[in-house]
Amino acid sequence: MRALAPLVAAFGEARPGWRRHVSAVTRGGRQMAEQLFETCSRGPAPIGLWPGRAVARVAPRLLVLEYLELWPAWIAAVSRAGGRVAVVDGRITRRSLRVRPVLRGAAARLDLFCARTEADAAAAEALGVAPARIRVTGNGKYDGVPLAPPEPSAALRAAVGPRDVVVGSLHPDEEDDALTALAAFGLRALIAPRYPRRTAAIARRGRRLGVEVGRRTVGAPDARWVVLDTIGELAAAYALAPVAIVGGTFGRRDGQTLVEPAAHGVPVIHGPQVGNVAVEAEALAGRGGWRVGDWREACALAVERGVDPGPDPRPALARLTGATGRNLDALLCILDSSKDQGAE
Repeated sequence: MRALAPLVAAFGEARPGWRRHVSAVTRGGRQMAEQLFETCSRGPAPIGLWPGRAVARVAPRLLVLEYLELWPAWIAAVSRAGGRVAVVDGRITRRSLRVRPVLRGAAARLDLFCARTEADAAAAEALGVAPARIRVTGNGKYDGVPLAPPEPSAALRAAVGPRDVVVGSLHPDEEDDALTALAAFGLRALIAPRYPRRTAAIARRGRRLGVEVGRRTVGAPDARWVVLDTIGELAAAYALAPVAIVGGTFGRRDGQTLVEPAAHGVPVIHGPQVGNVAVEAEALAGRGGWRVGDWREACALAVERGVDPGPDPRPALARLTGATGRNLDALLCILDSSKDQGAE
């Protein structure tokens, strides 16, 4: 949702008379949509086997899918209704190529595929997207956060209190090693689990390690650890400590965004698994981003960077921006080339 926010705003300026509808599969995504897209209609994504009724109700002239949300029945319904279908911030993984027979038909229907990198463009062609419909435009998520990161609210600051480190997007397969290391180094941490339902498990593990654990929703500024058990506050919460450790980079996830903490100018520490965020990891390497091998190294470096932060990562992020404008130009081009110009 945050990645799409700059594009949704830019499209509204380019086509002020058009209605914009934002959908999401998960409840968390829909909650973020409520916060970010007040001027748009919103609802669940019609991803069932027969999405024709939902498509008819919205009647989209343009369906924009982020990343690789290639839902075949949904795409087919929009195409049959005369709408255009585009992917922005497109990234194709090895897993996607393994299920090529399932996705080939949907890929062939795309009117536009805006790839993050040349490698993603080549993979899109291998998946079945027509070469003439592929553009390399970059990743739009870099346009929204780096220049205007959200600031923590007064309520969030009061509930969390001073912290040594923010641990963001901690995945379940990383919890044991991460919590053991945080306890060993005595760090006062704000811990944001990737899934808020893990709050109770983290609290139990903390107690076994002899650490007092509080929750942001209750307020526990004096606790050694506070668990961020809300949705949508992590991007702002990275400003609450002098250093950040990004989870999802030490286990099977293969990376979570490094942009949100770097946007606040704090040192960003991450693990070796960065396949999903390779571009930003490379951009930040030695320029405010620090790669380590495990959680003990991460916590040791967090102590060091809390005293000596090193270079500000924001100039490195600024060099990644610009994809929103390129995506918008490509979207308007396919709309303007349509024989059937619509009103929304």
